[in-house]
Amino acid sequence: MDGLDFIALGLLVLLLLPIVLIDLRESRIPNICNLALGVCGLALALVRNPTLQTLGFSLGAAVVTFVLLAGTAWLMQKIDRNARIGWGDLKFLTAASLWVGVQGSLIVLILASLVALVATLALAPWRGGVKWREMRPFGPALAVGLIAVTVTAFIRGA
Repeated sequence: MDGLDFIALGLLVLLLLPIVLIDLRESRIPNICNLALGVCGLALALVRNPTLQTLGFSLGAAVVTFVLLAGTAWLMQKIDRNARIGWGDLKFLTAASLWVGVQGSLIVLILASLVALVATLALAPWRGGVKWREMRPFGPALAVGLIAVTVTAFIRGA
């Protein structure tokens, strides 16, 4: 990891703090927070490689991520009306793709799902068991997933 990576990681943590706190309090991720996350991810990509190709590739990755995940969410809801992912979470993953790419954002989703599952099981004794249909804020788990994938990408030099 170089100096820029440490600065970017610090910025990422600062961007994720209000997302986590607001989602825990209000069960929503504000658009302005997702926009700031996406703009900073795009800015980082352009600082690393300031070309129109980088701009196009990054924006293309965001579009592909959104279409893929929105399509999946739509299909899930057609199969089971109770299955859903919030639009704020979809927009978060779209913004995350500007930090870690399409594949990275899918890994963020998988890691976040695992974190949410472990948290649900760990808290079950204090909440009277597991309530699988209960909606819970997903932003904190997404934040953990994004930090993990970003740190891994920085260490690998991606």
